[in-house]
Amino acid sequence: MNQLNLAFAFTAGMLATVNPCSWAMLPAFVSYYLGSREEGYSERPLPRRALEGAYIGLLVTAGFVTIFGLAGLTLSVGLHIIVRYMPFLGTVVGAGLILLGLWLLLGKSLPISIPAPQLELQAKNAKAIFLYGVAYAFASLSCTLPIFLAVIGASLTSVGTAGGLAMFGAYTAGMASVLMVIALSIALLKGAVAQKFRPLLPYVNRVGAILLIISGGYLIWYQSANLSLALAGL
Repeated sequence: MNQLNLAFAFTAGMLATVNPCSWAMLPAFVSYYLGSREEGYSERPLPRRALEGAYIGLLVTAGFVTIFGLAGLTLSVGLHIIVRYMPFLGTVVGAGLILLGLWLLLGKSLPISIPAPQLELQAKNAKAIFLYGVAYAFASLSCTLPIFLAVIGASLTSVGTAGGLAMFGAYTAGMASVLMVIALSIALLKGAVAQKFRPLLPYVNRVGAILLIISGGYLIWYQSANLSLALAGL
């Protein structure tokens, strides 16, 4: 498995959690469930606050990863099977990713809006926190779809289904790392780390466009040898 592909997927996963569509939801939610805005919270023992933050971070991550993982694996495995036997289609997909990236880089937007489930999250229990992670993922997809498509495009250059699974494993690890850091920072540092991510929000769409162009170009390069062999056999 190409280590560069895994690094690309991990970085994209980190970016997927930092987006203007849903970022404001996360610190407020974690603060509410931790009770960090309640009087006397700072007097709780540090290990207890760390465990509470890790617990909430893991549950939100599980909900988030469930949505992105299912969607990503379904698309990636399906496209991978087709591209494996049709190198020309892989080149077309790569060109499409580049054109989409250039479109977004010009300041355009995708005419796609993915509605998030409307949830009443009042009860402080594991199910509610997990469902919040699901809702957060749906809200994030509208803004991070270019980054998501870039990872899918890059996964088409991996060998076999195992390679695609490794790509999405790296992608979900990147998402989990940010979500866990945010949850722990709110538990221990009153959200100081979350504030550091905020300046990145306006640039996420541009970064997603660049990642699309990179993954599309890489896919075309990867498929060029197979395409040459296929054309030579005609």
